[in-house]
Amino acid sequence: MKPIRYLFIVFAILLALPVTALERKTEKVKAVWITRWSFKNEKQLKSLFDSLGEAGVNLVFFQVRGSCDALYQSAYEPWSAVLTGTLGKNPGWDPLAKAIEQGRRLGIEVHAWINVFPAWHVSTKGTPPPRSLPLHIMHVEPGWLARDRSGKVMSLRKDENKHNYAFLSPTHPSVQEHILSVVEDLVSKYEIDGLHLDYVRFPDSSYSYDYASRSAYRQALAETTISFADWRRDNLTEFVGAIAYTARLVRPGLKVSAAVWQILDRGRDYYFQDAVEWIRRGYLDFIVPMLYTTDSDAFEQRLDAYLERVPSSKVLAGIGAYLEGFNDSIFVRQTGIAEEKGLLGISVFNSDYALRYRQHLQGK
Repeated sequence: MKPIRYLFIVFAILLALPVTALERKTEKVKAVWITRWSFKNEKQLKSLFDSLGEAGVNLVFFQVRGSCDALYQSAYEPWSAVLTGTLGKNPGWDPLAKAIEQGRRLGIEVHAWINVFPAWHVSTKGTPPPRSLPLHIMHVEPGWLARDRSGKVMSLRKDENKHNYAFLSPTHPSVQEHILSVVEDLVSKYEIDGLHLDYVRFPDSSYSYDYASRSAYRQALAETTISFADWRRDNLTEFVGAIAYTARLVRPGLKVSAAVWQILDRGRDYYFQDAVEWIRRGYLDFIVPMLYTTDSDAFEQRLDAYLERVPSSKVLAGIGAYLEGFNDSIFVRQTGIAEEKGLLGISVFNSDYALRYRQHLQGK
C-alpha cells in the first residue's frame, strides 16, 4: 500500500500546482512596468491602459509599494504621498482596484509590483518619513534597518548612502513577518493576477549585520559551519519561498515573479539574490532579469548566462527603454533576441518609454 499512498501524495501535489494563464497561452508575454509616478489620477490611469492595450501589451507590473507605503488600501502601511503630496493621505480612489478594473476591460493581466526591502528613499538632507496614520515603519521599528559590518545603520543621506534607499534588514525575523503580513493583506483584498517582487535582495554584501540577523546566524552555527554570506543567501531564498507560499495559500494559482539583477553571478554573490534557486525550487513562476543596456551584445550575453541555468519558458527579458541613447533599432534587436531564444516574453521599463516603441510592440 505504501507505493500507492506515495503516488497519491505526488498526484495531489501536482494537482495543487498552479497551471498559470502564462503557461496556457501560446502568445508571447508583452509586459511593462507601470511605476508609481506614471499617473496622477483615474483619468490618466485609464488613458495609460488604453494606450498599452492598443500597443498590444498583455501584462503589467503595477507598482503598489515603493518604500513601505501603499498605492492601495493597506492594513499595515500608510498611503503613498505620490498622488496627494502627503504620506498617509487617502487620495480618494484606489489605484490598484482601478488598475485591475482596466486590466479586466482590456484583457491585460495585472500583477501587483512591490519593492520588498526599501524602507525610505535617500535625500540630500536625509529627511525621514513624516508622521502619518498609520505611522511609517521607520517610526515604529527603527531597529529594523539594515546595518553594515561596524553596526552602523543605513543612512538616509545621499552623501552617506550610495543606494537609492535605506533598506530594511532582509534577514531580520520581524521584518520578514511584517512583509508576509503585508503580502497576505494585499493578496486577500485584491483579485490580482500575479505578485511581482522587486528589490528582493540585500543593498550589497556589506549588510546586514543587525543584532537580530547576527543572533539568528549564531543559532544556525550550532548545526552547521555555513558562512555568513551563504547563510544570508539561503535565508533570503527561504523567505522568497515563504512569500510565494503565503500568496498562493490565500489565492491559489497566483503567479509569483521577481525582477532580478542583470548579471546573474553578481546578483547571487553581491546581493545574495539566488534567482536560479528560486526557480528550481518552484517558488517563482518566472523571473525578469533587468537586462538594461544599449549594448545588445551585452544584453544577449547576460541573457544567455541565465538561460544556461533557467528554462527559457521561465524568463522574461527586461528591456531598459528608458536609457539614454536607446532607440528603435536597439528595441527591435533586443526584442528579436528574446524571440529567437524562445523566452516567455519581454518586459519594458517603463510604460511611458514602452509607448515610444508601440509600433514595434504591435508587430510582435
